[in-house]
Amino acid sequence: MLNRKPINILVTYIKQPNVNGFRLLVEQAIAEIQSDQIDLVECHISDVEDVAKALSKNGCQILLCTGATASFLQKKLNIDVQTLRTGTFDVIHAISNLKQYKRIALMGSTSTVNLENYADIFALDIKQFNYDSYLDAKKTVHLIKKQGFDAIIGSPIAVELALNEHLVGHLAISVPSLKDLLQNALRTLEKIRREQNTILRLTEIFNHLNEGICFISKQKNISFINQSMSALIEKEPTDVLNKAANEIFEGLDFDIDDENAHQLIQFKKHKLAVYISKLKNDHINGYILSVQELNALEHSNSQFRKVSSKNFSTRYTFEQILSQDINFKKTIDLAKAYAKTESTILITGESGTGKEVLAQSIHHHSRRTKAPFVAINCASFPESLLESELFGYEEGAFTGAKKNGRIGLIEAAHNGTLFLDEIGDMPLHLQTRFLRVLQERQINRLGSVVSHSLDIRVIAATHADLEELVKAGRFRADLYYRLNILRIFVPALRQRKDDILYLSNTFLARQNKSIDDLPDILVKAIKKYIWPGNIRELENMLERILVLLQLDRTLIQPEFLSQQLPELFQLQERQTEQSPLKDVKLNQELSLIEETLVDVGGDLDLAAKKLGVSRTTLWRRMKLMRSSFQK
Repeated sequence: MLNRKPINILVTYIKQPNVNGFRLLVEQAIAEIQSDQIDLVECHISDVEDVAKALSKNGCQILLCTGATASFLQKKLNIDVQTLRTGTFDVIHAISNLKQYKRIALMGSTSTVNLENYADIFALDIKQFNYDSYLDAKKTVHLIKKQGFDAIIGSPIAVELALNEHLVGHLAISVPSLKDLLQNALRTLEKIRREQNTILRLTEIFNHLNEGICFISKQKNISFINQSMSALIEKEPTDVLNKAANEIFEGLDFDIDDENAHQLIQFKKHKLAVYISKLKNDHINGYILSVQELNALEHSNSQFRKVSSKNFSTRYTFEQILSQDINFKKTIDLAKAYAKTESTILITGESGTGKEVLAQSIHHHSRRTKAPFVAINCASFPESLLESELFGYEEGAFTGAKKNGRIGLIEAAHNGTLFLDEIGDMPLHLQTRFLRVLQERQINRLGSVVSHSLDIRVIAATHADLEELVKAGRFRADLYYRLNILRIFVPALRQRKDDILYLSNTFLARQNKSIDDLPDILVKAIKKYIWPGNIRELENMLERILVLLQLDRTLIQPEFLSQQLPELFQLQERQTEQSPLKDVKLNQELSLIEETLVDVGGDLDLAAKKLGVSRTTLWRRMKLMRSSFQK
């Protein structure tokens, strides 16, 4: 099999290779360049066309030949055929080596350097003879011998013909010239490869578009169609390339202006929406068509409107987070500082404390504020659907998969923020896949081996103790450490005593009410209640209270309120009844914690380890018990 290297020097011979010494020059030049992209191919002069075509078929992209051969092959091949040109100093050097001969003939194509004007300098009889084919070269050598010349300077074929006629032959090229020619060929090869890569990328891009794309030459012939266009017209590209565009798209008007750049044409039973634009510059001259089936286009627009309005924008900012609690205000300041970074954030806290509000505020305060904010509640999707919703899928990835596949929510967050709520409820096998997203910032859709790069900022939130889940084997430790970079703890409402009435007044003000409009018994109950559902429960409870206050005032009695608001009153009664026992238990736990802290010198990490709990659990337990004693 012929050489598969991209650059080849093709040299011809008449009877046997290397009789002219050209092979040694080429091998030396290649060795000095130290390139593995170049090789020498020798063939009989009668086989030059077949050999050149075989080289082209096997991957040769640049072919270097002597003048007459290059001129012949340039008309036969579609690859870059370059001429091994003779330099002035090459000929001078050759003449210097042949100065013992009085009459010297220079043989070559019409582009060979003419040194007849230098005959006086060398005190020699020097004459140039041109030829344009092998037969012409053979006749020229006979003529040179007949005219009494002693030596010939020329191409490998010219040298071999001279030797066959018992004349002296010398190659009109040197190693330095060959090196220059080969280095130029390497630069050309690099340019060709860049252009090929660009074409491949553009073709790949066009083939991923849902729109049919078509390029039409200035002669109105089809030069390129993408896969979507091929499917739309139900023809293979080879069936339409170089055919007249109007044979395929009947009624298409090429005399376009701003008004008729958008056209509707009938194709078989379908109406096609066509956008046509004219291109005319130094590189391309013709028309670009972008085509969609009209019904599909209308459906696509409808779906896009639905998707673009779902979970991809924020409603909350830091200005909407209200608090009078000093410690929580510090938490907000910390969140603002974190918003200016690109690091992953883990928000912890009980349900209803406003973790998503904080996440949206961070996104709004970051450089990604104009990009998507995609919120995913890992606990709200059935496990069987969560993977496809998160990662998306390709067409045919599973039974019921939509045609053309679907982008996943993670990928939809590209350039923006991905908010994973209740991350602790993510199934283990998805934790493994999501870990790769965090590590590599790449994603593979279901049923695809192609990776898509992502630029996302991840914010995760959970009410669960992830450290305990890791110990229990229900959460991957490596994912936890990837998430636990910047951490924010959102305190429960019962830990923000000053905010209970303040937030109540804020919520009531939306209905033109205030805390002063509530009976004293309700105000006291609201202050004493521990609010296990936090801010969400407080808002819902106040909505119920407002409805009750619209009833007849004579009904608003303690017994009635106790029945309608059992959470506020019954839990309070149980707390009152059980308080002695509860205080004893809390006292015992707090004493044990304080004794342990004394033993370890106040080190929370050592205390948590000694008590068999996480540091976070220990800290929360201390806060909860101390706040209970302050009631």
